[in-house]
Amino acid sequence: MPERKFAIISMSTFGYKPNPLRIVQLTISKLNGDYYEPIFQTNINPEERIPNYIQQKTGLTDTMLLKAPTFLEIANTILRELEDHILVGHNASFLHYALQSEFKYLGYSFKTPQLCTVRLAKKLIPNMTSYELPYLSSVLNIPYIESNDLDDDNAAVALLFQRLILLDDDEMVISKFLEPKVEKENIAPKNIAYQKLNSLPSSPGIYKFQDQRGEVVYVGKAKDIKKRVLSHFYNSSEKEITLCDATYHIDFETTGSELIALLREADLIDKLDPPFNYIQKKSYVTYHIVPQKNRKGILQLKIERRPFQHSPTEIFLKRGDAIKRLLELTKKYSLCPLQTGLKSKLGRCTHGEYNECDGICTGEEAVGLYNEKVENALDYLNNEKDNYVLFEKGRTKEERGFVLVLHGVYQGFGFLDNSQSVSSLEDLKDMLDPKKHSYHTAKIISSYTQRNPWKIKPLEKVGIFLKS
Repeated sequence: MPERKFAIISMSTFGYKPNPLRIVQLTISKLNGDYYEPIFQTNINPEERIPNYIQQKTGLTDTMLLKAPTFLEIANTILRELEDHILVGHNASFLHYALQSEFKYLGYSFKTPQLCTVRLAKKLIPNMTSYELPYLSSVLNIPYIESNDLDDDNAAVALLFQRLILLDDDEMVISKFLEPKVEKENIAPKNIAYQKLNSLPSSPGIYKFQDQRGEVVYVGKAKDIKKRVLSHFYNSSEKEITLCDATYHIDFETTGSELIALLREADLIDKLDPPFNYIQKKSYVTYHIVPQKNRKGILQLKIERRPFQHSPTEIFLKRGDAIKRLLELTKKYSLCPLQTGLKSKLGRCTHGEYNECDGICTGEEAVGLYNEKVENALDYLNNEKDNYVLFEKGRTKEERGFVLVLHGVYQGFGFLDNSQSVSSLEDLKDMLDPKKHSYHTAKIISSYTQRNPWKIKPLEKVGIFLKS
């Protein structure tokens, strides 16, 4: 196939779909007819600790990877080597997704034609016991020894691909696999011209379905607004048909990133209460740390489970998270675990585990002094925790988006021109679109920061300091 150029890819990764994957080893080789040429092989610094199973599988260590280039440093090389080439790999969709994850982390999209040797083998050599690389290599007499060396894997995949090419008469199967996906046949909307749907942007954002009077009946978010809106009209479920029949107009807002789209969607559903949005209308229970005086006048802290209210204080989505914060306060301010609910036994608290208690439980500490410590702990809880910003892609290349969190409470989002410098909190607030802190926004941000801890930028680290 002289008119086609192939790039054979092998890699070692960690992480699990649908979450982002991190690449720690990458090998690229070129195949042109019978000519196989190794091009590029490197370890990659993922800028975080690698799991034990990756260390055992690859022999790599965190220390070794500290000396390796980051993905950012080799991104241009990868793009240059893959340009005008078809990506070939054993489980190519996974390899493509891993590359997409890394480029997405840098703020760029990545898409290239791909051929999977697993899929090709299933089509050209049906009814095999297994389609794993070691088994296919043994059946097809391809030299291959399982090892930690990606070069061996890559050479075996290249030979396997060459054998499959020989089995593909007139290249019909490969040509079929390389054909662009045909869009689903349009189910013509009753009340909207298809041209209007087709002109929607293919970028992250939110969309609003409106009825004949212009009232919003549904709000959704999407990585690709056009693709997601069209999917409603392709869906033949009764719920989707009813929604689409009620829709006469579609409005949208681009956000630049999925995170801001999620937050904007939650905000609009709360404000507009669209009849076809069901999930966010449920009553959700959250956990709060609240003070309460007992009969002796001692200020106690306890965890309360109550329906979420839009109060500008830190909330906890899980009881375990509230207990962790309570434990932190108990140790930091020398509180008594009996008075913070961490111990339930009457009498003196156990000093083996909690040696910070100054004796309020046995009368050795004055109630006034102890209550002052509790008030300091509450002040810390409400004012001194989780002040950070999350920077995201903007709606255009000339700007970037941001999400602001102060004292653990979501403040809103905004967009900054790339030429703007930010030196104070007021600079951010000038560009901020203030939003309500809710159960859903708390859950969105908590989930996002757990998956992407490297995105959290404490205000002090970006040169912004809160006034005391």
